[in-house]
This record gives sequence, structure tokens and C-alpha cells, in this order.
Amino acid sequence: MLKRTSIFVLFLFALFAFLPQTTLAVSPVTGHKIVIDPGHGGTDLGSTACPTLTEADANLQIANKLKTLLETDRAIVGMTRTDDSYKSNNDRYTFANNFGGEALVSVHLNGSIDHSKNGTLGLYGKLNKDKAFAERIHARLATELGVSDLGVTNFASGVLLKVNMPATIQETVFISNTTECTLLSNSTGTRQQEIAQSLYNGLIDWFAQPTPTPKPGKNK
Repeated sequence: MLKRTSIFVLFLFALFAFLPQTTLAVSPVTGHKIVIDPGHGGTDLGSTACPTLTEADANLQIANKLKTLLETDRAIVGMTRTDDSYKSNNDRYTFANNFGGEALVSVHLNGSIDHSKNGTLGLYGKLNKDKAFAERIHARLATELGVSDLGVTNFASGVLLKVNMPATIQETVFISNTTECTLLSNSTGTRQQEIAQSLYNGLIDWFAQPTPTPKPGKNK
């Protein structure tokens, strides 16, 4: 009986030795600390040009979908807000710096009194710290969302200026646009997912660069 048991144990050992070993795929964002900042919140509704959905709520919906995409790749994600609460700029950049983020994406939607206007706009705070990052993220939105490319420009936001990491505000599309308002408020979440996917793709591009990404620090 002992001999048979030994043979069986050896058989199992040999079987497992030759089975393919499954390993978790490594993504360019795996292990990186990324901050998502859903714009507005609480009493600060953002654009209210879409009658059925405030910008603040849509920003959070997009941010949550982006968070899921990143965490699936085992990125370490921090959210400046996780509910419909008001957060000051100080709250946001203090959280991001304490979290030790390596990059920050602030999710916004643009607004206009012209309901036919649409496009995607990227914003950066400090030239050396933020511009290249903003351009890399924005490039995906500009090519993937099917709207006009409004470019990347400087914007003196307290969040962008006071976080220690590369940061950008992405005014992803115009929630005031009649078509976008319908898409964003139709309860399927499809447009939110498309926007989140483009932001995710931009982050993948950024962290996949062959040169090291800038580390947190007081860069100008």
C-alpha cells in the first residue's frame, strides 16, 4: 500500500511539473499609483446644460469606470472623491500628494450655451511637469471619441499647480452638446465607458514609455 501511495505522489508531482504555469499579465500601469479626480461634486454641479444629468455626476461615473479599468490591471488608484460630496482644490491636491500619486487625471466635461458645439480639450498647469503628460492623455481622446480636437493649453488650476506629480484636466466632451447629453444620460453608461477607455489608453501610453516617467516631486 505504501509503495502504491509513493507512486501516486510521484505521478502527481510529475503532472503538476509539466502543467503550464499561469501568471498574471503585467500592464504598463501595474503597481503604479494613479490619482483620479472627478471634477466638481456636492453643491458644485459643474455644467448644468444637460437637463437630465449634471457634469458632477457624469464626471464621477466616468471616473469610476476608469478606476475599474486601472484596477483590473492592478494599478493602485486613489480617488479625490467617491461620492457626491464637495471637495475644495485644497482637498484634492492634498489628497493626491499624501497618496503619493505618480500621475493625476482630473475628469471633466465642457459646457457651452451653443448646444451644437463639441470637442475635446486638454489642460496642463506647469510646462515641464504637466504638458507632455497632458498631451499624451489628450491624444487618445482626440483620436478615439469622434469629436473635434480642441488641442492642449495651459490653465492655472490650483489642483494642477499644487500636485507634485504630472497632472492634467481633460475636458473630455461637451455635456451641453445635444448628442452628448443624450448619450451620457441614456442610462447605458456606454459613452462614459468610451471616455474612460480613452483616458485609460492614454495612461497606458504614458507608463509604457521606454524612459522613466517623472517621479513625484516639486517640478516646475
